[in-house]
Amino acid sequence: MNHPYTAPVNDLAELVKKYATPLVIYSGDELNKRLATLQNTLPSGSRLLYSVKANPNPFVLKHFNRAGLGFEVASAGELQHVLKSGIDPGNMALGGPIKSKEAIALAISNRILSFNVESERDLQNIIQSSGHRVNISVRINPGFTNGDSMLKMGGLSSQFGVDENEVIPLIRKYRKFASINGLFMFTGSQYFDARNIIQNTRYLAEFAEKHKDEFDHLDFLDFGGGFGVSDQADPRELDMEELKSGLAGLFEMKREFLGTVRYKFFESGRYLTTTSATLVSSVLDVKYSKGKKYILLDTGINHLGIKLFDPARKLCIHTVKEYRQYSPAILTGASCTPLDIIQNETEFADVETGDLVMIRNVGAYTASLSPYNFCGFTHPAEVSLDAGGRVGLIRKRGEIENSCGSGYLY
Repeated sequence: MNHPYTAPVNDLAELVKKYATPLVIYSGDELNKRLATLQNTLPSGSRLLYSVKANPNPFVLKHFNRAGLGFEVASAGELQHVLKSGIDPGNMALGGPIKSKEAIALAISNRILSFNVESERDLQNIIQSSGHRVNISVRINPGFTNGDSMLKMGGLSSQFGVDENEVIPLIRKYRKFASINGLFMFTGSQYFDARNIIQNTRYLAEFAEKHKDEFDHLDFLDFGGGFGVSDQADPRELDMEELKSGLAGLFEMKREFLGTVRYKFFESGRYLTTTSATLVSSVLDVKYSKGKKYILLDTGINHLGIKLFDPARKLCIHTVKEYRQYSPAILTGASCTPLDIIQNETEFADVETGDLVMIRNVGAYTASLSPYNFCGFTHPAEVSLDAGGRVGLIRKRGEIENSCGSGYLY
């Protein structure tokens, strides 16, 4: 059996026969490929954190844990989930715009590596809850916006971070009560211009160097990331060689200062996982309405949360069999809402009921961002497939009893 993106029809048919559709197929080889590319790009002496929100799949978590990554979690739920996957809490950082008492208590009791705080209240809550001094980094909301990112999270009025002009006053006010020994900045997601990432990294390095005397010792710098990767049919590419050269030059220029900082983090979720998974779906119906052709699949926005987030996104969709005839069609899911459009009118193969369709590049922000319980549908089975043809079951197909949520008291 080959890589999931090129698996022959008979092999996919066997998987579908065993696990049914919709079915998510993960490739550990693809995770390794993306990880190697990113690690080769980042400057020597830095460390990579995996952003769990992108995909909390235990297969992914354990894979990156074996590779030596750290983990960035954003809630008590994510923290518990990562702990259950056997990951050392000493390799975790807890972020999020405001942290619940449960999250703070769990993080402190498990002695995680550090907290990223985003407001004065957030910092106060941690200080009041901790029985010992914990490592705290202050997230900066910088005084600029940078480049064309899909999600801007810096330089604007935002729930994220402490406005730049308030960062140093906050540190001065609380440094006697907490180990404030780090800075964090994340300005946006999906940068495809390497210069934007280099500029963001330089900005934090220069801010930290300018204000280093405000800290007893500056141990943590988290430069964020936002490394662009496309999940679409016509992908843009981030120039990794340009990024590598720019970051290496910056770290060399700041070598004396950065050499005093123990942890120099970059974060990634989407770049590492997007291309690692394929969703295999079945055609349920082909129908016509007022001159338009509709192809109804057994997957949709209930499994493809990214489409709810960005309905215009052109996903990378392919048929399993080869077809000679193509015609305009609208691909939809089976849930009872007009929002369930997988792909608006596009040239697509003249498939028939029962045919298999593959949606590639669904490794990030699908399961973790999807309304799985909508309309009482279940979640797909998830399997891993390696280049040698070994298949591992990651998650069983959801049961009807839990399809509308669980925990009800009847």
